[in-house]
Amino acid sequence: MLKENAARPAPAQPQLPLTALSEARWFVPVVLAIPYLIGIAALQGLTGDVRTFHVEDEAWYHLPTIVQFADQLPAVDLESYPAAQTPLFHLLFGLWSKVVGVELWGLRLLNVAISYVTLLVLFRWLRRGFAFDRRQALALTLMFGLSPHVLGVSFALLTDNLSMLFGIVALERFQRASQNRSLGTFAIGCGAMAAAVLTRQSFVWLAPIAAWVLLTAMPQPRRFAAGAALASVSLLPFAALVAVWGGLVPEGADPASCGLCSSRAGVPDPGPVTRALAFSVALFGLYAAVTYAPILARRLRSLTLPSPWLVAVPIVAGVALAAASELEYRPPVALEHLGDEGYLWRIADQLPAVASSSLLFWALAPLGALSLLLFARRSGWLSLPVVYLATFLASTLAIRLIYQKYFDPFLLLGLILLMRPSDLRSASDYAGIALLVAGSLAYAAKFYV
Repeated sequence: MLKENAARPAPAQPQLPLTALSEARWFVPVVLAIPYLIGIAALQGLTGDVRTFHVEDEAWYHLPTIVQFADQLPAVDLESYPAAQTPLFHLLFGLWSKVVGVELWGLRLLNVAISYVTLLVLFRWLRRGFAFDRRQALALTLMFGLSPHVLGVSFALLTDNLSMLFGIVALERFQRASQNRSLGTFAIGCGAMAAAVLTRQSFVWLAPIAAWVLLTAMPQPRRFAAGAALASVSLLPFAALVAVWGGLVPEGADPASCGLCSSRAGVPDPGPVTRALAFSVALFGLYAAVTYAPILARRLRSLTLPSPWLVAVPIVAGVALAAASELEYRPPVALEHLGDEGYLWRIADQLPAVASSSLLFWALAPLGALSLLLFARRSGWLSLPVVYLATFLASTLAIRLIYQKYFDPFLLLGLILLMRPSDLRSASDYAGIALLVAGSLAYAAKFYV
């Protein structure tokens, strides 16, 4: 009997189903790491030439600033340096260079790690803050992470993704504080807000969101005063920099790399302009249309149409925005004649312009305005996603340099936060997400073909 059992072949191990595999704890971190591993390999261990969006800023501004700060540490001159951004990115990378040296691949590797952590944080937020299941959260995180202006800037020394990491942490903590009314949670959000603003000063739009938390979740006088003190203290370092610079950017900033240089001391500020706002609304309309077209097609029979006024008002507003904003592509000619950049501008340039705006924007701006209103109505006028988009869109009125990378990740993130788990029920609901991912990868690949 023992011999028979010994001779009998061991039973075959059952194959792990794909659904069970996707539930493994390591599955999501590995999937999110794959694009970065491919990028590292394609760039010969980050030593190759990166041909991506605004990569010239790496050699012109960011690497010289990192080297300057590394040489000056522990005391650095924050009054004048080549980059146009607040200095936290360059300080952190200057410290990192003390460990790994100033080899470009080592500095780029840190930026890749930052981008990867950003996706992990976003995935966790979608799971815990918005109740998406693993498959839904992974699909949305990949849609964000594979966006050209997220993935494309990960392999060069650019400040975008470090500030985005801090911004997402701040938004997540602010949302959580609005729910649990915890000053400790709010304090962490304020710390992340301070880090984001010290990385890129344009993230000052986070401050109104902190105020929203205080007004809606902590209206009691003592708690409100304590929270206001926390928020104020967190922004003191940025206020000190503004006082030293006499504006929002350092004296050595090059206007060619600066969307806020009209706020610099000695440069006249023409006041708010709507061109960046109109571009942002149109870009949101494009992403909303592509993402939701398959979802709406499947539910066409059960859809309840909104009232005509609810449709007409945002459409008229979008048309007025396009009419007032001169959304016609202005290609950059030289550093003295800065222009627009991004794939949406290039597409718009293929269509005729009517009344100083491309036909593409005449269509997308009303669509974007309508999408924003319908999403806001569904999510709640004072929900965090709506407040986030409102404050970000308001901040675009100060931006004069309309590079798509200044707006693209924020609007895509806003769309993701406005989505609901019920939007992604069947496989066909993911078709729009898949199309956006495919388009993003195809656009990014054009730089290397």
